[in-house]
Amino acid sequence: MAEARKSVEEHYAQAKRGNWDLVLGVWQSDQRFAGGCSRYQNPFSGWTFLHQAARSGQEAACRQLIRLGASLGTRTYANETAADIAARQHHHHLVSLLKHADLGEERESLWSPPRDPALQPSSNLWDEAQERRATQAMRVVYGGVVITIPAGSRYYVDSFERVLIGFHGTYDPPSDMG
Repeated sequence: MAEARKSVEEHYAQAKRGNWDLVLGVWQSDQRFAGGCSRYQNPFSGWTFLHQAARSGQEAACRQLIRLGASLGTRTYANETAADIAARQHHHHLVSLLKHADLGEERESLWSPPRDPALQPSSNLWDEAQERRATQAMRVVYGGVVITIPAGSRYYVDSFERVLIGFHGTYDPPSDMG
């Protein structure tokens, strides 16, 4: 990207304007920055990038944000989740997707997304299991504990690319995967 690095707030403004190609392009080139954006909440409205993506009907952005650990339970100052915003905009496919991705984080489940963007979220959507190999060491949060998956290890992901972690931190295979 030829232009200088922009701040999270500037990218949030781009997302709000609907410039998702630009935002997704930056996230693709800088995963660490993308992780920070996935946790951003506008101090004036309480909206997040996930709320903006839901408003715009941007499934690719919603999937990317969920993969990065965006909170599906975050509410705006008007008490709306991203799914509520999607419903208001008649993006019914996104409402279904967001509800499917929600692992019960409002009641602090074992699979609640981490607050630290350097850590990856986990999942319990066992029936979506897709095998992967870690190209580098991975740090995944399960029940508030960091599980390290060494480089070269086999692990499984859900349809959002969140790592499946079973009881007691198991990942190859995760216990209760069925």
